Amino acid sequence: MKQYFLIIVLVFMSLCLASCHNDVENYMVETSITLNSADATQIDRVQATATFTNLNTKQVISSTNFYGNKLTEKVLRGAYQISIDGIIRYTDKNNEVKVRSFRSKTDFVSLVNSKEQSIEMQPIFID
Repeated sequence: MKQYFLIIVLVFMSLCLASCHNDVENYMVETSITLNSADATQIDRVQATATFTNLNTKQVISSTNFYGNKLTEKVLRGAYQISIDGIIRYTDKNNEVKVRSFRSKTDFVSLVNSKEQSIEMQPIFID
């Protein structure tokens, strides 16, 4: 009887230990936003604020980390509204350097993949 009890205890302990695994789910997604314009041959600099609004939780994340015409940000997976307001410096098709105010907005972007997601947005010039 003691042997059966010992075997049952050992089996139970091995099942408990086997069920304790580190299954880590990544809830964050890295997204990159690229600003492109039909008026520009080259975008030199973007000085703007990008606002990510999570449509489920209403959490708002702002970022100004543009490098050239690209912004990379890590956000929680979900559905977002993205808006960008700022100033852009670019070279147009006549090789003239222009500095203009702009806005850009998208009402729905699904950021759910665990891989980096790229979004291309068009600036709307407001001057």
